[in-house]
Amino acid sequence: MSGVQTFEITMSRPAASADGWVQKLSITILVLTLYYILMGVPGEDLSALSDTSQTDKVSAYNSYVWLGLLAMSMPVLIRRWRDVRQLVLSNVLLLMLLGYFALSITWALDPSASARRFMFTIVQFLLFATLLCGMRRAPVMHVAIAAICSLAAVADLVFWVINPGVAMADDGFAGLQGQKNQAGLLMMYGILAAVPCIFLLRQWVWRIGLAGSTAIMLLMLFATRSSTSTSVIAMDLVLVPALLVIVKLPKRVMWLIGLSLLLGIATAGLGYLAWTEFVGRDPLLPLRGATFTQRTDIWSFVVEEIQKRPLLGAGYSSFWSIDPTVQPSLKSDQWFAVDVVINEAHNGYLDALATGGIFGLIGSVAVLFRCIGIACRAIAGTRTAASSWREGGLARPTAAFHLSLTLGLVLHNFTESNLFSNNALLAAALMLAMLDLEKWHITERARALL
Repeated sequence: MSGVQTFEITMSRPAASADGWVQKLSITILVLTLYYILMGVPGEDLSALSDTSQTDKVSAYNSYVWLGLLAMSMPVLIRRWRDVRQLVLSNVLLLMLLGYFALSITWALDPSASARRFMFTIVQFLLFATLLCGMRRAPVMHVAIAAICSLAAVADLVFWVINPGVAMADDGFAGLQGQKNQAGLLMMYGILAAVPCIFLLRQWVWRIGLAGSTAIMLLMLFATRSSTSTSVIAMDLVLVPALLVIVKLPKRVMWLIGLSLLLGIATAGLGYLAWTEFVGRDPLLPLRGATFTQRTDIWSFVVEEIQKRPLLGAGYSSFWSIDPTVQPSLKSDQWFAVDVVINEAHNGYLDALATGGIFGLIGSVAVLFRCIGIACRAIAGTRTAASSWREGGLARPTAAFHLSLTLGLVLHNFTESNLFSNNALLAAALMLAMLDLEKWHITERARALL
């Protein structure tokens, strides 16, 4: 109990009484990390910089940059060692999942690639845990994310004006990212961060500026023609405000609403099946012929591979872009093995099943939904923005940001793959959200014990 109390005292201590150099160094490293994830190294392929799944394209700088960032954070880790240790060890479910990923290296199709990618995940995990423990003003992280995304969006806009022929690809706006889906991810993440951050800022001039950059990101999101990222924003615009109201209701009412929604969905589904049976119509007719931009070909192939190793999978991140002699897709003659380089199943749940088997999929989904549950509780129990700036602790707008992100990932992973893969932006975003919410969770448990 004493350890929990110590964590509670240090984590809730106002920034003014904390070591100033720890706070400043943590913020500096966080900004550098976010810049690298979002912008990369000039002249390099941005999608390859932090995406270690693309072994055929990975920048030589990537490993050195991440290890360098971790090395820079060592003074913070030493100073905040107890807090970092408690934050890491409190993520029991995540640690169990990471332990399973580590174990899967022993049966991976490409153990060398699997081990490298697992170490990348551990470096990222430890780096973010250290930086979060080094920052006493909790809103700083949220503001940094919104600011970096806004600057990246402005840079994309300027590039679009200066060189429209390069910025606008045939299939949509690509900007400095060089690929429309990467640009869509950036705009989606920026919007999710910026909208609640407007309520976190204290001065109207900054609020107006952030609102303007949000409008720019929304415009460019539409220009990317990224249907998945646009769908996430549309879903969150409806779902998150509704949840903000629901989580304030008594628990019995929340359960009643949740059960009613599930019952309504089940009734609608069964009603549709009954109607198609009555009129003699194929229930899958609306989906017949749909390829989801040729994703169905990849999905069919991955399902066949899953059936070969359903329990344990192919090993952590050991399915795409691995040793060509063992990579499953390169042994087929389908278009994604010949015409283009494909490094994901374009479905996070299928990729989790293909690499981690049924245990990896269940563990990944469990960690994600636990994060969503903590975010819902955090919205009901976090501080106001003014109180968070003054006293530290998670602010309600930041909790709403984490909720919108994690809910968005549930939808996003139906047509893209970023569920505990090494997809640069969203893997880092999920890791930050999980650790920040766990930090709040530890503090709340400590308060309950006092």
